[in-house]
Amino acid sequence: MPPRFQLDEDEDALHGGAAFRKAPESAYGAVYSPVRLYLRRLVVEQVARETPVLAEIQRRYRTPALDRLFVFTGMLGNHTFFMVALPFLHLFGMGLFARGLTFVVLWSVYFSGVIKDYVSAPRPASPPVVQITRSPAHTLEYGFPSSHTTYVVATILYLSHYMLNVWGVSALWVALLWIGGALIVVGRIYCGLHSFIDVAGGVVVGVAEALAFVVFYERLDALLLSTTGPLVIAAILYCALMAIPRSLDLCPCCIDSFCATSVTLGVSVGTWIHACMPFLWHRGHPDRIAWDSSLTLAQNVARGAIGMGLVVLWKLKSKPVMISLVKRLFPGDQAHLEDRHAAHAQDASDAVSQAGYPIPSAACIKGGRYGSYAIMAAHENLARIPIYSGIPLTMYVVSPIAFYFLGLMPR
Repeated sequence: MPPRFQLDEDEDALHGGAAFRKAPESAYGAVYSPVRLYLRRLVVEQVARETPVLAEIQRRYRTPALDRLFVFTGMLGNHTFFMVALPFLHLFGMGLFARGLTFVVLWSVYFSGVIKDYVSAPRPASPPVVQITRSPAHTLEYGFPSSHTTYVVATILYLSHYMLNVWGVSALWVALLWIGGALIVVGRIYCGLHSFIDVAGGVVVGVAEALAFVVFYERLDALLLSTTGPLVIAAILYCALMAIPRSLDLCPCCIDSFCATSVTLGVSVGTWIHACMPFLWHRGHPDRIAWDSSLTLAQNVARGAIGMGLVVLWKLKSKPVMISLVKRLFPGDQAHLEDRHAAHAQDASDAVSQAGYPIPSAACIKGGRYGSYAIMAAHENLARIPIYSGIPLTMYVVSPIAFYFLGLMPR
């Protein structure tokens, strides 16, 4: 029986769940471009060569204590952790840094997801490798590059820049930060979730992205506060979503890309709206949302609790409303996950079959209507755009308004 898996961190599968059925190798040659196929074969062959080494590492060094350690460090580097941790930076007035770090983390998720879908290389085979994780769904995603490695490296590089060049923090603390990051990265190999080439790819992408944000982010942040900023950012994010490559397998990597880009849209629009409401600013500066020295400790704690509470409330309660809204706006969505080929079955009369796997027609391949298109076009996935955009909007707009009417504004 094929394995079942969840497609969302909320543990609810689109359309009630779908079985992951990997396409035969011959099918990739019929659908992917020569360049894409060549890159995929390079990575697949390298992962196959590394798999016995990974299995031997586990055989020699695996212990219950290390299992617990690396599962825990993996949780510190997942997107759920960042979704909880990042709002605190905004709530406690980190301003430019908070927005920059949020963009670094979320665009790491996007870029690594796009490359995963494009290359479509599986994780190390299990068996012989044992995949140690509390999120079994993620073991069925593609492996190259490692998303954890990408955003851990990018995040720590960006943090290191601020710690050394802006805040003047001791290099000892920076070294400790890198040790923690190394544990997360090493844990991906120890847990059998990634090969060495997956991790190496994540390092390259993470370094490139972090350097780009260190150099250019202040100019991007100025754009966010400009008159046309939200429109420009929305156009960029629309192009980013349209650029997500369709994978032949029903891989949920694209869901993280939708979530990440949607949050950055919310940060952009929320920052702009907040800057347009001077009565909510902290002493003439629109950076500080929660903590303020002119308030008592109890008032500051109340502001932080209200801000986080509203964010959690939005995340928990917005989903059914947004799904219903999307269904009304796009009633013709037929991309059911129970049939991965429903999206192109209507106009794929010339489709052929390889090893029992129906190959999409040339028209469907050209239009991107195959494989993971069924996930991307589903109502539940489209609803993620307003749901995840609403998280920073709640933080930057709804929370300060609540503070204003509750009499919790700085004096």
